[in-house]
Amino acid sequence: MSQIKNIIFDFGGVLLNLDESITRNKFTEILDPEKCKNIHEEVFYPYERGEISEEAFFNRLQRRSIKVLNGEIYYEIWNAMLLDFPQHRLDYIIQLRKRHKLILLSNTNITHIRNVLRRLKLDLHVDKLEDYFDHIYYSHDIHLRKPDPEIFKFVLQDAQIIAEESLYIDDKIENTTSAASLGFNIHHHDSTQDISSILEEILIKLKD
Repeated sequence: MSQIKNIIFDFGGVLLNLDESITRNKFTEILDPEKCKNIHEEVFYPYERGEISEEAFFNRLQRRSIKVLNGEIYYEIWNAMLLDFPQHRLDYIIQLRKRHKLILLSNTNITHIRNVLRRLKLDLHVDKLEDYFDHIYYSHDIHLRKPDPEIFKFVLQDAQIIAEESLYIDDKIENTTSAASLGFNIHHHDSTQDISSILEEILIKLKD
């Protein structure tokens, strides 16, 4: 087993606390199910890949509603899933970076990132996440999203790292499965656990 030199974190559900059910349940109340059969392929995924603008994204949601509502309502529902980034987790990242190259790899969108960065500045006085990671890759910036293997190939090449020397952490099994197929060490994270409390044990096991 190669020594783990690089740790790649998913964002929501690993570092940032997330509850996607809040947004999902609220959308269920206002969206027309007949118009939403392919909503992931037609609305959510294109937005995460940066293929459509923020305005187009919310327009597509409005057009799939039972009744068209004020745009601010969709914005609030979309951001409702975003919870907090605990201070102790940020402190752990700072210490971990002294020993490993840290990379953030997230399926996300400009609306969520803008909201998260604003809250990080207010809550933790974080001016920019780039101060805490060696590389940051947002799906809407690089026009690729997990679990497409191409996004992991992109990270390997751009960050100039080796898969076998890297640990990838994600709360979605399809993403860790994809990463594992390219040789990454993986941890399928249970988001009810705190990654800062269990990561050292994971790293020790990978040394055995």
